[in-house]
Order: sequence, then structure tokens, then C-alpha cells
Amino acid sequence: MLEDSVLNQVERLKPNLLDLVQKLIRIPSENPPGDEQDVAQLLSGVLSEIGFEVDQYEVASKRINVAATLRGKGGGRSILFNGHTDVVPAGPRELWKKDPFAGEFDGTRIWGRGSADMKGALASMVIALRALADSDLPLRGDVVLHAVADEEANSLGTKYMVKKNLAKADLAIVAEGSVAKESIYIRPSVRGICWLTVKTVGRAAHASNPANGVNAILGMSKLLLALEHLRLPHEPHKILPSPTISPGTVIRGGIKTNVIPPECYADVDIRTVPGMNKNEVLSSVRDVIDRIQKENPGLTANITNVIWGAPAEIPMDHYLVQVAKRATKLVTGYEPEFRGGYGTNDSRLLINDAKIPTLCGFGPGDDTQSNAHGPNENVSLASLLTFAKIYGLMSLWICEGKQ
Repeated sequence: MLEDSVLNQVERLKPNLLDLVQKLIRIPSENPPGDEQDVAQLLSGVLSEIGFEVDQYEVASKRINVAATLRGKGGGRSILFNGHTDVVPAGPRELWKKDPFAGEFDGTRIWGRGSADMKGALASMVIALRALADSDLPLRGDVVLHAVADEEANSLGTKYMVKKNLAKADLAIVAEGSVAKESIYIRPSVRGICWLTVKTVGRAAHASNPANGVNAILGMSKLLLALEHLRLPHEPHKILPSPTISPGTVIRGGIKTNVIPPECYADVDIRTVPGMNKNEVLSSVRDVIDRIQKENPGLTANITNVIWGAPAEIPMDHYLVQVAKRATKLVTGYEPEFRGGYGTNDSRLLINDAKIPTLCGFGPGDDTQSNAHGPNENVSLASLLTFAKIYGLMSLWICEGKQ
């Protein structure tokens, strides 16, 4: 059977999988500052050796995307795998039990920054694609891998591919973590993001006589506390958490200790669910601003900057979801359930802008054990191998066209 050929090839490549993820972890690509050049070079070399058509795209200085394609014979569906090459900063080294950039393997788990989010997933995808290439299977559709820069900050990498019409496929998978307590689940939807900056303006005065001024920082404090209790109108989602507001994630204000501050700026992080739109969210925030201004004479406040990324989803009975369920059951013996995450990712760009039905999260990172973005990040080699097999089967079924 063709399925057995793929699964056997992946199993044979287990040492290569471990070697690749360790090499990826050992290349620091922290964002900030943001420099994915060396990771891009490593992946480009590996994929070229496999026989993929490989292109690089510089989306900004030192920010490199890798696009690799295994061409089918034509007439079949295509699948796009999307993963990011940047990682969040490792943070204080004293919090780590192991070197965050050593890629240490303890016989079960691989440790290091990016192991779970998401260099491990990148390695699983590459090994799955190599298994397909080594099996010399008669695929009709193309298999494409995009290893993109900057997902952890502004999504410059995927935005570039979408804007330049380079993100083209019938179906896609964003390989963000979808494991909890070593059980795989499927994420068919993702929350949206609204980042905004609020400015309060008061009146400067000598701090020895505060009645002569209007303290913009105190006014901002009242505004942020009010926003914390704001409940945004929405329809409850089947699997995603309700909208959240995190006010005052960054605050800037004040001139000098003995001066009543005339201005203050604060950033607010809002996460949305499908059905919510930008205008309604901003209107709710402005209602709170208007109330605080009325309660504090002399204080003015307004929104000065907005970054909006809409939520996204595909139907829970979509063909792509069914293929993911089928592949997972064949590899693991059980059918995965659905689960929603708190964050957002590049799947919203592929769904909303590129119009590609996309699994919003389907990868080996474990919510309960991997500690992504924290110290001692890790991923199990068994999970990486399992997903390599699943990705290989999904590519086979989708791109060959046999079901």
C-alpha cells in the first residue's frame, strides 16, 4: 500500500528528524531582534538535497522566507504547509535547566527554545516531505512548504507571501501546537487580534500643587481599569474562548518626578472570535473612553493607533478536517477532537486574505507539557515522528486524489 510506504519511510528517517530539529534549535533566531537567515539557509539546503524546488524571499533585512515545492504530475489538489522560523527570546538563562540553544535530547524529549514553537514542527514537515520524495509516489498535486519569518511579531513572512500571490494552494496547514497531555486535537478556528494604543491628555503643573494640573497617568489608570471590566458583545463560539481584553500591557508617560504628567500612552491587547468586527470593537472601547472623560473634567482621551487581524475558521466538517482525522486515526488509533486556542497565528492570513481553507493549528507542540514561550521549552520526539507520519499521509491523500 502507498500508505505503508510513507509510514515506513518516515520511521526510517527518525534519526534524521532528531538531527534536523537539533540543528534548527542550535541556530538562535530570537524575535526580537529578528534574524532568520541561518535557519533559512539550513532548510534551503536540506530541501534542495531532497529534490524540492527551493526559493528564498527577503521580506525585510535579515528576514528570509523559504518556499519549497514538490511538483506533482498535474490535475490534483495541492497542499501548503506553513511554519515559522523565528522564536521568542529565551529570557533569563538562570530559569533554564538546560541550555536553550543546545537542542539537548534526553532520550524522550528535545529541549530548547523553539523546540515546540515551532522548529520541531518544521522538522516534522520536512521529514514528511522527504518521505514522500524518497517513496517516489505518483502524486498529482503539488506539496508546498513555507518556512516564514516574523510570525512571533508582525507576521511579515506570511503577509509577504500572501501579498505577492505566492501563497497558492487548495488547502493548507499551519503547524502550531495541537497536543494536550500527549493527545492530538484539531484547531479549525483561531481568535483574531486587535492591538490599540490609547492616549490620555491632562495638564502639566508643579507636583507640589497637584490641584493646578490634570494627571494624565491617573486618568489612564481609571480608563484601563474600566476597560478591564468591559465585556465585548459577541456570539459564543463552539470551541474558542470568549473575547479577552488585556489593558495596559505597555505604558508610557510622565516627564519628571515633580511635574504632573500631561500625557500618557497605553497599549491594549484584545482577542476576538468569529462574528466580531473592527468597528463594533472600537465602538465599545470608545464608549468607555467617553464615560471616563465625563467623569474626569479636564482629561481627554482617544485611540491613536489600531492593528486589526480578523479571526478565522473553517467548517468543522470541512474535507481538510476529515482528512486530518483519518490520518491521525490511522497513525495513533484514535480520532482527534476539536479544541480552541487563546492566541492567534498566520492561519488567519491564509484563510481571510489568501482564501485557502486552512487548519489553524495542527502540530506537535503540547499545551500541557511543552511550555512554549517559557523556560525549559521541550517537545517529545515521539510526537514529532507521529506528526511527520500524519503530514505524509495527508499529503498523499490530498495530492494524489485517491480517497
